[in-house]
Amino acid sequence: MATPQHDLPLDPDGDLGGNLDLTDPATMECPYGLYRALHDRDVRTLAVAGVGHWVGRMADVRDVATDTARFSNQYFGDDIRPTGVSGLPVEDDVAAIFDAGPRVRKALWMTDPPVHSLHRALVNRAFTPRRVAALEPVIRRIAHDAIDRFAERGSVEFMSEYAIVIPMTVIADALGVSRDMLYTFKRWCDDILAGNLDVLDHQRRRQVATSFVEYCEYFADVVADRRATPRDDMISAIANAEVDGQRMDLAEVLAATETLLLAGNETTKNLIGNAMLMLLEHPSQLAEVRADPDLVPNMLEEVLRYEGPVQCLYRLVTGDTEIAGTPVQAGSMVMLGWGSAGRDPSVFDDPDRFDIHRSNAREHVNFGFGPHFCIGAPLARAEARIAFEVLFERLGPIRLAPGASTAHVPTFATRGLQRLDLDFEHS
Repeated sequence: MATPQHDLPLDPDGDLGGNLDLTDPATMECPYGLYRALHDRDVRTLAVAGVGHWVGRMADVRDVATDTARFSNQYFGDDIRPTGVSGLPVEDDVAAIFDAGPRVRKALWMTDPPVHSLHRALVNRAFTPRRVAALEPVIRRIAHDAIDRFAERGSVEFMSEYAIVIPMTVIADALGVSRDMLYTFKRWCDDILAGNLDVLDHQRRRQVATSFVEYCEYFADVVADRRATPRDDMISAIANAEVDGQRMDLAEVLAATETLLLAGNETTKNLIGNAMLMLLEHPSQLAEVRADPDLVPNMLEEVLRYEGPVQCLYRLVTGDTEIAGTPVQAGSMVMLGWGSAGRDPSVFDDPDRFDIHRSNAREHVNFGFGPHFCIGAPLARAEARIAFEVLFERLGPIRLAPGASTAHVPTFATRGLQRLDLDFEHS
């Protein structure tokens, strides 16, 4: 089943119109017709009602991402309270939920240099090449264990039984917390990610606030324990690391662990799921990858370009300025279209074609660009690569189950499948 291409409705004059509604269900299910229309018409910026300005060409995305003086990553207040990106005032009952939990102050991805540089130096110690390399046998064992649980059935709901199990288990082990908490972490992460990236109504804000406070209370206890009795895990490394005699306080460590949890599960899960669907939709390329596992790394880079798990992130405009000739006001938001940049025809030939042999696939920006390039990118790449190496080693021919849905989670900021039901044969 090929991924549907949603063609953008145009006004009678053939123009795109003044505003873009990213909450339109058809656009959220498949934004690529929109991207194609924007690129075909050389649209550099586009207004997004209730959010800000969309920027989707590769050159413009890179310029904004690297200019932290004009376009700040600090789009929440000093204290992190994920309430969505609509800019609407926070309701009193939602604020009361946040007030009841530990303070969480901006750190890492919610800061700009020089504060970001200090925090990144601290957290980098948890992602050294030695640590990532040491995790590879662990990742492989986790993948085998996951397959052991469904191999005899000949069928699997791929997203919940495999794609999420690997990154969630890896990050739980790396952080040094119990695997028994995996699906609680998943619920917290889903809610907090929505609070960072999506437009939320009142009820959804309450749910997000509750999950955020539960996460904060749990990890505040973990951080206190690791400072009293350090272990060989990421939380100990972050909580106790010093640069020039400075270390993060609890409010900053909580923000850093939030970043690791979010980056360590949702995006990697969606990378694995999106890659599986792309291969099923391109069976000749699936056969090639199965026959030659050395093709897996570039295949994953092409998935990141073509069907990336992060479609956009945000920046706050610090002063009146312009982007590609379009005035943007101080205090407004800019949406960096990572997914649209991956379909930029000025960078990628025939960008709507999936090609595991694409020579410049790695020029995508789905791990970000500039100072905020994803700190966990090496780990995500290792997890996804090993996930497919083990999958192809253990399972024979794989196919979509009869009647399987390939609907995506209804959000415009990230891209992942709601579920993916597969049948397979033993290898």
